[in-house]
Amino acid sequence: MATKLDHDHAGSDGGATASVTYHLPAPALRGAVTTYYQVKVTGAGTVWDQIFPEWPNFRLILDGDWEAHFPGEPHQPVPAIGMSGALEKALWAGGSAGVMVGVGLMPAGWPQLSACPADRFTNRLAPLSEVIGPVADELYRRLRQADGDAAIYAVLDDVLLSILTERPEAATVAAAHGALQDPQVQTVADWAEIVGLSSRQLERFSNRYFGMSPKRLLRRQRLLRTLAAMREAPEGTWTQFLDAQFTDQAHFIHEFNYYMGLSPGAYLAREQPFMAEAWTRRKALMGSPVQVLQPPGRVES
Repeated sequence: MATKLDHDHAGSDGGATASVTYHLPAPALRGAVTTYYQVKVTGAGTVWDQIFPEWPNFRLILDGDWEAHFPGEPHQPVPAIGMSGALEKALWAGGSAGVMVGVGLMPAGWPQLSACPADRFTNRLAPLSEVIGPVADELYRRLRQADGDAAIYAVLDDVLLSILTERPEAATVAAAHGALQDPQVQTVADWAEIVGLSSRQLERFSNRYFGMSPKRLLRRQRLLRTLAAMREAPEGTWTQFLDAQFTDQAHFIHEFNYYMGLSPGAYLAREQPFMAEAWTRRKALMGSPVQVLQPPGRVES
């Protein structure tokens, strides 16, 4: 790949540009999968941008090379047949000329597509085979042979439907996910009461299926609700859109730095080579510009 950037910032270190497109999965998969997407990079060098904190994603690099790192941490290669677990913080990602195909999961998709505990993969990049077994290699082979975008999405539907498994816990995960979307749910006790679990039971359940503790998920949700509002706000007015759960502006700025690795002002001012387009296209297709803010779909039974 091209030379690594010396610090965390978005842009290209050699003139590369990137585009992002989204596509809906087959109806039977929509309780498990948010969207399919493709990131296509053209030109010399590497294009860098910052991926939002998110639910697990499968990522298959059909051509080109990608690397990633959390703010202030070492760079690591992105596996060609790989996945990222639930991300608590934003992840810097850089890719060279080629195509990456992605599958964004719903929380309820985890138990339907994998028997592994979700917290085993939190804040990790790992081979996809660790999550779905040897079918990962078949998926990659068929994607490499697919002729055109429609064929790529057909392969994704076919392979994911072949491993989709009905699990009784998936409906409970979807219900808990729906409660997490409610801004009025502010505490672990609030969330546990809605789900019908004790706080201790919710802790185990949340780590097993969401990849993080309830407290960490509520905190991440609050940050992303505000980030979405501030990105949509007229320039210079973002301070008016802070989530009510932030005690003051200083509290929000501290939290923003924790999750994004930079200040709100620096984030809004910087270049966004592919995430700006991803925001617009995802919002147009799904109504929600961020994976974590998308409400659960109906789990097929």
